[in-house]
Amino acid sequence: MTEGHLENSKETVLIEGKGEKNRKKEIKQKQKSRADRVLFVMSLLLLFLELAKQYGILMMEGRGQYNVWYFPFQLCSMPIYLGILNYRFPSPALRTFIRDFGFMGGVASLIVHRGLIHPGYPLLTLHGFVWHILLAGIAIYLTHAQACEESRGIFRKEAGIFFLAAFLAEGINVLLHPYGDCDMFYISPYHNSTQIVFCDLERITGRPLGILLYLLTVLFGAFLVHEGFRKILLTTKI
Repeated sequence: MTEGHLENSKETVLIEGKGEKNRKKEIKQKQKSRADRVLFVMSLLLLFLELAKQYGILMMEGRGQYNVWYFPFQLCSMPIYLGILNYRFPSPALRTFIRDFGFMGGVASLIVHRGLIHPGYPLLTLHGFVWHILLAGIAIYLTHAQACEESRGIFRKEAGIFFLAAFLAEGINVLLHPYGDCDMFYISPYHNSTQIVFCDLERITGRPLGILLYLLTVLFGAFLVHEGFRKILLTTKI
């Protein structure tokens, strides 16, 4: 084979390699775009379910009087807002946040489910279980669709989103306090934690330090979920 043929062969290999790389990149981009659309639809479904719940809370359980305890800005409510925001401004950090914190919150709430029970109102109770099952399902879908970023660096952005949301939640707690016990993210400054373990811990630490410890624990739980999904993907290479 002449030197010219060798050069032509090398160029052909390089071109084919670049073409394959571009095809893979295009396929991955299409997967993410499809995942964004699915996530948007799921966010709208969650919004519909939340509106139905709010109506039930107001008209059935509250008999026309609204209980601000159920204001829709808990951690497990975030996929509504972030999923819609992600559709307008696609972001790996938003998708990964929805997956990591949604899966953690969904599974944790199903395990410790006393907050999902509405005695005498089976539809509201059913709503709570369906909601958190959907959160876990969305997380699994986003992982399978490879729509999330698996680097450890992305978790710093997730942490920023989390603390911003917690700051807004505390603002809502303060603003709505005159109208009742509002406890978004379970960090109301007006009483000790209602969460198991932390309610006992805060008798020692006090509320401000208890809130910080609670937020850091939630953050660490989401980090463990992130690492778990990352290792699963590295192992299975789905």
